[in-house]
Amino acid sequence: MSSSLLEELKPLFYPRNVAVVGVSNRGESAGNRFLAVMRQFGYKGAIYPVHPTATEIDGLKAYPSVRAIPADVDFVNISAPARFVPQIMSDCVAKGVKAAEIFTAGFREVSEEGRKLEMEIKKIAAGKIRIVGPNCFGVYSPRGGLTLLPGPNYPRESGDIGVFSQSGGWVTDLIWGADAFGVKFSKVVSYGNGIDLNEASLLEYFEQDPETGVIAAYLEGVNDGPRFRDVVTRVNKKKPVIIWKGGLSETGKRAVNSHTGSLAGSKYTWDAFFKQTGAVRAQGFEELLDTAAIFHYLKPGSYRNLAFIGGGGGVGVAAGDICEDFGMKIPPSTAAIIERMSELIPAQGTSIKNPFDTGSPNTPGDILRKMIRVVSGWSAVDAIIVNRLFFYGLKQLMGLDVLDEEQRIQGILDSKQGLSKPLMVVLEELSYGLDRIEMERERRAARDRLLQAGIYVTDSVYRAVRALNNVSTYYERQGFMKSPS
Repeated sequence: MSSSLLEELKPLFYPRNVAVVGVSNRGESAGNRFLAVMRQFGYKGAIYPVHPTATEIDGLKAYPSVRAIPADVDFVNISAPARFVPQIMSDCVAKGVKAAEIFTAGFREVSEEGRKLEMEIKKIAAGKIRIVGPNCFGVYSPRGGLTLLPGPNYPRESGDIGVFSQSGGWVTDLIWGADAFGVKFSKVVSYGNGIDLNEASLLEYFEQDPETGVIAAYLEGVNDGPRFRDVVTRVNKKKPVIIWKGGLSETGKRAVNSHTGSLAGSKYTWDAFFKQTGAVRAQGFEELLDTAAIFHYLKPGSYRNLAFIGGGGGVGVAAGDICEDFGMKIPPSTAAIIERMSELIPAQGTSIKNPFDTGSPNTPGDILRKMIRVVSGWSAVDAIIVNRLFFYGLKQLMGLDVLDEEQRIQGILDSKQGLSKPLMVVLEELSYGLDRIEMERERRAARDRLLQAGIYVTDSVYRAVRALNNVSTYYERQGFMKSPS
């Protein structure tokens, strides 16, 4: 590795121009699709299609090889068949290209012959070109104008989360999923087989990258276990490292081998890895997404003591069970809190203990605002969760005349001003038929308003508490024992 990985990988994440190898004059190849999405995404640099015989592809002048391009080339996307990739890489070396992504599959994940091709490519490029892939979706860098093959409509704005993943499919889901939480990315790398840039080197890049504050990863296997363990241990002390390790079951291990040709490792090995490194462990896609989003929204600290404000006694019971499973606490109300809450909601059919039950979906927005403000001044609580107070479509479904949900949304937004504790809202995503789709539109519109105000929104208490536990555990290991209120 160079002393400045930021400078070395600048052509990968911020290329001045891009060559696309593997285009077709019939417009049916992966190269053509990549060319199209780059232009739709708004890449500002020059794009050079490469085709052995065509002189023009999609209105752009084409060249027979990378060597034939008259200008310097920073970055090359390769989606030609695997057998041609060694020669393409030789052309890139001769041209002085500094970075390439190899979309092409058909290497070690399929055969021994494919493994030999990988080794040949690696030998040709060693010390000259930094490679992402093969068998990958490549690089998404909003500020650099680069997008992944499926994503012409991915967000153009940068964020503070960096991602590296051996799966391209999970990467595409993560980008869209995070966008629903108002979370954006610094860079996302789908690196597939990782013959050059792999989990350790990409993590070292994100360690140095000033745009990246939180790092998330999906792994199937690692190239150098001891090195990766040491890098994670070091980086995790500076920036949270969240890892979803796939392929721990016997079936999963077989799938890993056929997907990227990686060695998955045993469950016991990875249990020890997480214990030694302190990395945050995610058990699936939703947990990876939720935890990264919570890190984005919350300041460093421990958030073990929670207050719940909701409608319905059963909601509080469920919240208590979930919290206990994750080592979180729901402190009982003090006499002072009980007295103040009793002034806001009636005694019958409610609860002025924590969890707080308003007793009705008709809770006025101003009352909700005051309840949140009361709880925010309670020193025993680290964070507040509002749950089960939004019932989009209740009038349509049940014929009930309920107060406008807008009042409660506005009450929450008003309570946010000067609030010293994190406020989270659960907006449940209920399943209805297409004839009820308007209710979901209303729910998502409310979600977006809350997110824009810096209020984290999720669709279940379970997801919220699980992510809070992950964040709290991380910061407790770093020496933060209380919330920063």
